Amino acid sequence: MKKRVGLILRPDINGTNKDIFEIYDNFRRIIIDNNCIPIGIIPNILDINNKLKEEEINELINEIKRCDGIICQGGDDFYDYDKVIVKYAIENDIPILGICLGMQLMSSVYEDNITLLDNTYHNHKDCNHDIVISKNSKLYDIIKKEKLNVNSFHKEHVLNSGIYEINAYSDDGVIEGIEYNNNNFNIGVQWHPERDMEKDYNKKLFEAYFEAIQKRNID
Repeated sequence: MKKRVGLILRPDINGTNKDIFEIYDNFRRIIIDNNCIPIGIIPNILDINNKLKEEEINELINEIKRCDGIICQGGDDFYDYDKVIVKYAIENDIPILGICLGMQLMSSVYEDNITLLDNTYHNHKDCNHDIVISKNSKLYDIIKKEKLNVNSFHKEHVLNSGIYEINAYSDDGVIEGIEYNNNNFNIGVQWHPERDMEKDYNKKLFEAYFEAIQKRNID
């Protein structure tokens, strides 16, 4: 049976001004290319700004239990339901990969932990900049490089790593990667590897993620 990868859908407004929840197609294609099935995870509450009640948390967890891995997509904001999903993944060792906002969400599971950037260096779509990866990190073990030039663009940044270890910084000191080494695979990156799969280091990151998924057994 193929493994199932849950994508936390992001709220947005489409071109005709309708509220939608979306999966970024790059992720859908990468999941299928790795012989897995993409599953969209959506909030089970009418107002996404509300905190989940106990019954709603249990309902959402039942959906997460169907997944062999979780991807936290980029976006503009995260909500209480996002934190419920990531917290469950951490506590049950479900492989999780966070991208941009997804990394910020992961670092903020137990307390809000992000703030606005005070410059425009990182927050336009043509931004490529250097990062340095700690040699004492799982991310380095995967990528095998200490310095990268990445396609990072974001308007907020992580203040500290929360329960995570910091594994990468940008050349101006912004946190660009985190990992939780009590789990088999739990990594967040501030850049967008899914948008530049021609780069070898981005391929290696996804390969390591899907390898962890294939090794995981669930009922």
